Amino acid sequence: MRELSVSRLKGSGIEVGAGANPMPIPLHCQIKYVDIFDVSQLQEHRYDGQESLDILRPDIVAMLGKLDPIAPESLDFVVACHVIEHTRDPIAAIADAWDKIKRGGSLVLVVPEISRTFDKHRALTELDHLIGDFKESDPERMRDMQHFQEFYAKAFVTPAESYVATWKEKWAEDFPIHYHTWTHQSFMEMIDWMMSESLLPGLQEAWSRPPLPADEGCIEFWVVLRKEE
Repeated sequence: MRELSVSRLKGSGIEVGAGANPMPIPLHCQIKYVDIFDVSQLQEHRYDGQESLDILRPDIVAMLGKLDPIAPESLDFVVACHVIEHTRDPIAAIADAWDKIKRGGSLVLVVPEISRTFDKHRALTELDHLIGDFKESDPERMRDMQHFQEFYAKAFVTPAESYVATWKEKWAEDFPIHYHTWTHQSFMEMIDWMMSESLLPGLQEAWSRPPLPADEGCIEFWVVLRKEE
């Protein structure tokens, strides 16, 4: 399914947050890698099971939602696999990525399904909350604080004696937790809202597929948004 989701890509683009597990981008494409960390920081933050030699060296240090080094309408594609859930404001992040894509280009998102990951005991992020993240100023990051409290209580469950200290420490250092959770249906409802608000100008096609029902190891769904020529 990952191969299928990127199979129509062409030209030059970026993958955000590839880490040690890049997407199978077609060989005829030209690609640069973007990450919030440089290669030495990625080495320090690598997940269990990641080999040091597999970590890709980012060409650009930036993040989904703040792709400032990249000019508008300069890319044929943007790919982000298991990244959108790490953004504080997913609607703004998608809109920003969309702005970087040329006519005829594509945005490919691979998103974890709440019921199939360690987020399964958390609450589903409601559309109203996502709209609030997009529209309401939160300079003190109070909305973020709620996510950290829930994440360390229900996802990365922390012992009671260290729970408060842990979430406060991670919140203070802006650790990239899963801020938000989705099902395939709820994610596409967010995309529909963005379309209704003209936040995806020139959208020609929105292709998506839910997690494979017969594969218990499948923890994700796939979304491809394509601009008109």
